[in-house]
Amino acid sequence: MKEKLDAILHIALQKQATDIHFVSTTQGLSVTMRCEDGVLPIYSAAADKSLFNYLKYIAHLDLGLGQTAQSGNFQYEFQGECLQFRFALLSTLQKQTAVLRILNNHTGICLETLSYDKKQQQIFHSWCQARNGLIVLSGPTGSGKTTTLHAMMQYIAKGGKQRVVSLEDPIEIVDDSYLQLQINEQHHFSYEEGIKELLRHDPDVIMIGEIRDPMSARMLMRSALSGHLIFTSVHAKSCLEVIYRLHEFGLSKEDLRQTLTGITSQRLFHRRKGKGRVCIYEVLDQNEIITYFKQGELPSTHENMEMQIASAIRAGTIQEEAQEDFLFR
Repeated sequence: MKEKLDAILHIALQKQATDIHFVSTTQGLSVTMRCEDGVLPIYSAAADKSLFNYLKYIAHLDLGLGQTAQSGNFQYEFQGECLQFRFALLSTLQKQTAVLRILNNHTGICLETLSYDKKQQQIFHSWCQARNGLIVLSGPTGSGKTTTLHAMMQYIAKGGKQRVVSLEDPIEIVDDSYLQLQINEQHHFSYEEGIKELLRHDPDVIMIGEIRDPMSARMLMRSALSGHLIFTSVHAKSCLEVIYRLHEFGLSKEDLRQTLTGITSQRLFHRRKGKGRVCIYEVLDQNEIITYFKQGELPSTHENMEMQIASAIRAGTIQEEAQEDFLFR
């Protein structure tokens, strides 16, 4: 089985895939990979049902649970490198689907290269040098929020003056420059319990992978109000929608006014020239946030995502089709 897994991983790493998708039916097994160019089908003799069952085994899934959703983590040495994986399985009467996520094959990125916009780079630096507050990143799945968060954490941790602790589910980018805690619901280590635990480590900076419920939102707010610098993410379509989402989680206008230091919304696009992708950000800095809470609307000078995309097209950074893609998503 190891030979079959090695063959699939060789293809995945060659194509810089982040996820490998499996669909198992009575007719057989189909495999696709999510890469920079989208979802690509994989045709390989190694991609058979015996490999699918082997992944269930090494991920320590309980095969007797029937249609219950399951996930498990495992490590695997490939070409001299220890890779970490999460394998998530869903079963129905007709089929089984699963996703194998490669957690630590991300290319390192430094803070200075997050954005092509020099003004935004300066804002990101100022956030990382703050002593307290709340910075919230937003964007759809696959927009690079995790990469942005870890670039900021790495920058702060390597400064050596701040104690950085993260709480993640799962840990997608392993970094030994700061303490990373992994959520484990099966062992009753939830976001709520995790935040309590990490506060015992006397951190200066806390990174929470995602705000998922009102309880974790309130605990994050309490940490920000007590003098910590908090970085987190939330699913929202724009910077303004982030504020709406935080209200939905029960955070008051006054608490947000006191703590919110910065908000981003981001999207990934293919570069116009060369390989790879570039992240386009809509950014709300602290002055714009203060204006919003005073006047009930964003300042007229604020550049939303559509404007940022148009600017990137004019600069020759991304293709003109990106504007149309964004508008019709």
